[in-house]
Amino acid sequence: MKFALLAASLALSACATIQREPFGEAQQAEASIPGVPQARFWADAPGAARLMAPAFAAANGERSMLALSGGSDNGAYGAGLLSGWTKSGTRPEFAIVTGVSTGALIAPFAFLGSDQDATLEQLFTTISAKVIYKNRFPLVIPFSTSAASTKPLARKIAEVMTDALVDRIGREHARGRPLFVGTANLDAQRMVIWNMGAIAASAAPGRYALFRQVLLASSAIPAFFPPVMIKAAAGGRTISEMHVDGGTTAQILTLPDAAIVADRVPTAARPLHIYMIVNNKLNGEFHLVKPRTVPIAAQAITLNLRRSMASTVNLSYLYAKEHGVDFNLSFIDKTYPSADHNLFDTTFMRGLFAYGLKLGETGTFWSKTPPAQDE
Repeated sequence: MKFALLAASLALSACATIQREPFGEAQQAEASIPGVPQARFWADAPGAARLMAPAFAAANGERSMLALSGGSDNGAYGAGLLSGWTKSGTRPEFAIVTGVSTGALIAPFAFLGSDQDATLEQLFTTISAKVIYKNRFPLVIPFSTSAASTKPLARKIAEVMTDALVDRIGREHARGRPLFVGTANLDAQRMVIWNMGAIAASAAPGRYALFRQVLLASSAIPAFFPPVMIKAAAGGRTISEMHVDGGTTAQILTLPDAAIVADRVPTAARPLHIYMIVNNKLNGEFHLVKPRTVPIAAQAITLNLRRSMASTVNLSYLYAKEHGVDFNLSFIDKTYPSADHNLFDTTFMRGLFAYGLKLGETGTFWSKTPPAQDE
């Protein structure tokens, strides 16, 4: 009986493993996406600022930039906030939108505008864990790439991110409005910024599939969700790159300093607004930790991610203040109840969506400065 179970688990593990030919650093450095030469670039590349600078401005000369953070099911906050912002009548057309992890799933809909609010509400108030992932058979996990499969999420992305919506994003890209999503390339150990508009606007036959692949990759939590293998061309051969959650390298994707100001310094007549939506808590929050391995490790990881996020937000604020940029920050306040819940619990997400929606409607969700830890 034990032998049969072991044999079955090994057979099942073959379905959850990834086969790929080895390649080196030199091939990775020259790798590109066939048919879409401007599809992506390294976040730390010297030319990143030039590649990210938006050309679009509203009729009155204003530019508004939106950055959406990671946060898993806390993305319900950002989705609700955007819907409430629409209802308040003050939501602008963004010159540029960036997203990481759950923020990457929100970003295309936020980019397209308020007519996509209903889709965001549906995504974050009606789905459950079974629509996102499926746990693997326990005996398979040690031989697999992850603890769960994200085939359900891939199907949901394909359902809501239609070819028609991708084409719309391509047309907006042609207007000078870029949409960027971040992933982490595990082999290179670097963050990759994907120019989603360039992908959408290309004539590459696989552009729709690639667009959805990147969204799936940006939310692929390492070890829990499987990495997404993206094919690239290098040295006359095809290589298979391993991409995971962009939050592995950065929880929010902000523009390089030079891209924010570029050659259009903000003035009273041509103001520049930066909006950062953090799908998480930033200010200090007391939480008594159980003296057990898993709770201690989980709290340590949470602390590390929160400190990294806070540092990025603080640097963005200081830069904005120095250069006359209008800084706006929204995050889940520490007073919001932190009841224990299962990942992607529908009831939890509905409550968080309603919280964000109410704040958006009342217009009380923007802070002009990052929070102090004792606030």
